[in-house]
Amino acid sequence: MKSDRITLKDVSKVCGYTVNTVSRALRNDVKLPESTRVLIQKTAQDLGYIRNSMASSLRSGRSHIVAVIVNDLHNQHFCDLLNRMDQELRKADYNLMILCMQLDNSLAEKMIHTAISLGVDGILYFPTFDQTPYLEYMVKNHMPFVLLDRRVNDMEADTVRCDDCQGGLLAGRHLASLGHRRFLFLSGIETSSSQIDRLNGFYQAIQEYGLSEADVRVVPGTEVENALAQNNVAELLYPMDYTAIVSFRDEVSYPLMNALGARGISIPGDVSIISFDNLKAENPPLPNLTSIYTDQNIAEIGVKMLLERMDDLSLPPRNVILPVKIFDGGTTSAPSQGK
Repeated sequence: MKSDRITLKDVSKVCGYTVNTVSRALRNDVKLPESTRVLIQKTAQDLGYIRNSMASSLRSGRSHIVAVIVNDLHNQHFCDLLNRMDQELRKADYNLMILCMQLDNSLAEKMIHTAISLGVDGILYFPTFDQTPYLEYMVKNHMPFVLLDRRVNDMEADTVRCDDCQGGLLAGRHLASLGHRRFLFLSGIETSSSQIDRLNGFYQAIQEYGLSEADVRVVPGTEVENALAQNNVAELLYPMDYTAIVSFRDEVSYPLMNALGARGISIPGDVSIISFDNLKAENPPLPNLTSIYTDQNIAEIGVKMLLERMDDLSLPPRNVILPVKIFDGGTTSAPSQGK
């Protein structure tokens, strides 16, 4: 059995036309007779010919592939964004290639090198705040890129993200205004600017109500991620010295709600919950949950910015910060009497 790929030369031998004519027919060159194009295209299809995109890329200077570098494919928030990015890129005749770091930030450099070496036309990147040295590779290689969902320290680049500090402020003011005075804050990964900004915004909000950081029990992001991976988020609940939970992301909140319900703890009667990402907007069957997010689409904006950057590398860096709001799912209320 022949192991080599079917080539233009193979198609040429079968249909009797030159390699150049075969190539033109497969590009649907209208200068060729329609009958010739149909015959060659049918022959290529029957043989199982697949166009060598790498060779075409070398000729045209475009691969029509955009890489997305993301750190966690288990995160439904990222999956929703990837789905929308794929839809938007297809409209512009681009295909999406996903490179995942699996929560291992040490792979960032390798993922960037891989994307550049494969000749992608642009990169959509979900960074951590300390990855400036890795991102410089894209700058030095004149690779168009857009940073998504987070900011990066000391880096001027196209960025689109939510106003996470405003999100923390909204969460804190909302809960404090309801009368909550003790809080459990379930963090995200500490290298995420979203975690830093949301927690700082939350602290600022509760201080406006005469409260302090001592009134917040903060669980580190590594502990939260380990509990989620081990399907044991219930361990995060104790001691129950609070009346309200602030969760860094909805994907932690949902199993947490199940754990509370299994223990006869009502939401919001006994404990209020507020979190971030508003996953229900893209996944309607999910239970109601009070969550903070933007009503604009980060994926659509990010793809649009990348397409513009790919057309003009000389554009000045753009930093788009989207306002956020509370989507009330009914999981917050005033604390019950005696708490």
